[in-house]
Amino acid sequence: MDGRQAGFLDRVRQLLAPGGTFWVVTEIAGRREAGDPLQHLGISSAETEILTAGWSVVRTADLDVLRCYALRP
Repeated sequence: MDGRQAGFLDRVRQLLAPGGTFWVVTEIAGRREAGDPLQHLGISSAETEILTAGWSVVRTADLDVLRCYALRP
């Protein structure tokens, strides 16, 4: 993620309806087996910090190689 993504997340927080939840579903880096052609996909620890910064409530659920984030302002 870079400054554009952080700016996007700030804008989402501003536009989200009161009491609303922003859902993000993404792969987790390093969850695929070696040799899998999609092994390069996934969110890193540093990107996770950017994604979850600035939210008052962060809940996650892991589904195999995916992680679901429920983010509330």
